[in-house]
Amino acid sequence: MKKLCLFLVLSTILTSVNAQTTLDDASKIIKGNEGKDDGFKAAISSVIKDPDLYNHIWKRLIDSLAGDKKKPWNFLRDLNIKFKTFQTEDHPSTSLGLSYDFNFDYAKYAEKGLRRSEVSFGLSATGNVAFKKALNPADFLDSKLKFSYVLFFGGVSSKGNPEIFTELNRIQANLVKYNNPQSPEALKEWENFDKFLQLSDQYYIGFMPKAALESNQDFSKKQFAPGLSLDLGAKAWSNKSTLAWLNVFDYPFALIRLITGADQTYTVYGATLPTLQGTIDYVVPQDDAERKNLLGNLDPFTRFKLETSFRTLVAKVGKEKVFLNANLRYYRELGAPTEIKNAGLASQTYFVGTLQSSSGLFVSYAKGKLPFDAKSDAIYSLGLNFKLN
Repeated sequence: MKKLCLFLVLSTILTSVNAQTTLDDASKIIKGNEGKDDGFKAAISSVIKDPDLYNHIWKRLIDSLAGDKKKPWNFLRDLNIKFKTFQTEDHPSTSLGLSYDFNFDYAKYAEKGLRRSEVSFGLSATGNVAFKKALNPADFLDSKLKFSYVLFFGGVSSKGNPEIFTELNRIQANLVKYNNPQSPEALKEWENFDKFLQLSDQYYIGFMPKAALESNQDFSKKQFAPGLSLDLGAKAWSNKSTLAWLNVFDYPFALIRLITGADQTYTVYGATLPTLQGTIDYVVPQDDAERKNLLGNLDPFTRFKLETSFRTLVAKVGKEKVFLNANLRYYRELGAPTEIKNAGLASQTYFVGTLQSSSGLFVSYAKGKLPFDAKSDAIYSLGLNFKLN
């Protein structure tokens, strides 16, 4: 009777968050192990370790905030949380955990001729945390106060013919009439719009002074890292431009898109050219026992960081679209002492790649080490991401 009551309570909770698949799995385990405590414990364990359950609960919470912008906790809508499971090469077991990404920006734009600029001020915080400490990923927690100034060049219509603009205005007027932007009529107009609107290649450069706090997951190691970043990027809005064909990283995915029917022809995306960021940080260690043991002090040091990111459409499977997100980071301490070099702490390289479907299911793989890491490790994670806004 006690088990039945617990099962009913569990059923009510799970049904309220639409986690019926998890509930069915738990039910099968329990029915197959009636009278066995181990079976019931296994069922409960499988439920509480399922990230889908917590993602549903979090989505219900965020959805409840919709419609009232005056509520003091509405800042949560800028907080993107993904519950997922972690596994490392050294530990065969898995651990439930989460990743968080909070971004708040205030931006102001200005346009003058063919040049546009953006000035923004913001706060950001990102990180991954496994609830089992031994399975914490190498990706450290990073919280920033930042200011940026970005200049954009190009990205404008290369055709100045008044008849072109007249046709574009006609198409825009027609698009407003369609209630369903995915209807065949609307899609046809969008196709015509793309034919007439030929944008030139776009380039941008950004400067970002920032103040950051970096730490591991339990804050046993942390350091302040004020610095200055330089962002560089380019977008070829026409896939027929020379700049688009320079995007060699997209070549294999263009073939996969053709095979899966996502594209009708072999098309390299110029808009997915990787971005590049270079940063000089003045690192002020606060808690780092390993560094103090090696050097006998926690003196500040200068660090160079190079980061590149890449995102593209990989394939189309039924109604699902699958995207790849890839990020590579390289850190080097400038003028590192011999003790730091001999300990292998003078430089770090870290790569993370994620395959994510349009419905939110994702799987990611991370390899390498970051500042605070004594060795390289591989982390696998699996979860479901909800678009909350």
